[in-house]
Amino acid sequence: MNLDLWSIIIIVFVFHGLFLLSSILFTNTRRERKENLYLSFLIISLIWFMSEFLLIRNRVDLGFDFFYGTRYGSWFLFGPLSFFYFKSITNSNWKIKGLDFLHFMPFAVFTILIPAIFGNILNHRQVDYGMLSVFDHREKIITPIQYVYSFVFIGQFVHMGYYFGRNLGQVKKYTAELSEQYSNINGNVKWLKIFNVSFLIILFFVAAFLYLLLITDIYRRYLDYIYVFPIGALFYLISYYLINTEWKPTIKSNAVKYAKSSLNPDNISLYVERLNQLMVDEKVYLDKELRLTDLAEKMKLNAHHLSQLINQNYHQSFFDFINKYRIEEAKEMIEVNPEYTLLQVAFDSGFNNKTSFVNAFKKFEKTTPSAFRVAKVYA
Repeated sequence: MNLDLWSIIIIVFVFHGLFLLSSILFTNTRRERKENLYLSFLIISLIWFMSEFLLIRNRVDLGFDFFYGTRYGSWFLFGPLSFFYFKSITNSNWKIKGLDFLHFMPFAVFTILIPAIFGNILNHRQVDYGMLSVFDHREKIITPIQYVYSFVFIGQFVHMGYYFGRNLGQVKKYTAELSEQYSNINGNVKWLKIFNVSFLIILFFVAAFLYLLLITDIYRRYLDYIYVFPIGALFYLISYYLINTEWKPTIKSNAVKYAKSSLNPDNISLYVERLNQLMVDEKVYLDKELRLTDLAEKMKLNAHHLSQLINQNYHQSFFDFINKYRIEEAKEMIEVNPEYTLLQVAFDSGFNNKTSFVNAFKKFEKTTPSAFRVAKVYA
């Protein structure tokens, strides 16, 4: 093996992936979290693909054809695994069932079944120079199944893109559910968005690689690193955000539907009065970790009924309802104490980070807190 700089970087990525995997598998609190099971499979897949790439680039043959699975479509594995990972986080009640394994059908058919039946079906150019070498201008003899697998190689990345799109849909739904129950949700949602966008960025680099290869007919071995290095960097991203992330559970999605609600309409005005008292007089919104269940307990009211009360009487989610009061508190603080930093204002008004504060301020006031302060100073 020729250990050039490129190979050394790949080896570093692989070892970091192994370290990340061990930190999950050998730490009780992480191993017991359901979503980390799917994350472990994702990491194992990435370690596999990086190791395979390293050996292919250095023309090392282990004599185990399945190990070189990306030639046959092993990337079909990655989309469903990411989907299950997001599913396990965004739906605390979800459990994998028999039909869910159908998501792995393309992987099973193209990577396991067909190669097992027909044996070595690739030509030497696909093995030595890449699956898409069948499309170059050189004269060659290609069988139909070799052409099929060239399109399978491209199709597995399209397949991944489909699942990443579904992940975004899950994040959107999760955000809506969290906003009904928590007053601060930025940490959880931010990680999921960054994680999924990272996958999309990798797909962008894959598309750039395919463009250079298929449209311009330019191929050099180092071009593969266009998408391989971003994959390796994903290990560091997971390490940075994963370690201290605690997922907030959600109630069942149908729990906030009120068609059969038992909330007594005759008591609504009393509940609204009590809620206003808690917000105005007691300023419960200053609690950075305030949850729907916490506020419901103070009101001696069922959490689902409180959600209904806020949605139907204030036409807001719990998240927006609480943050609206926090923004009013922040505005007053900025006017009375212009010497306060915006970070101090954010924390003192109930936000747990500056980003959430700025986003909420722009949502309700259509301007930034900095611009608001300047306007008040020079008014």
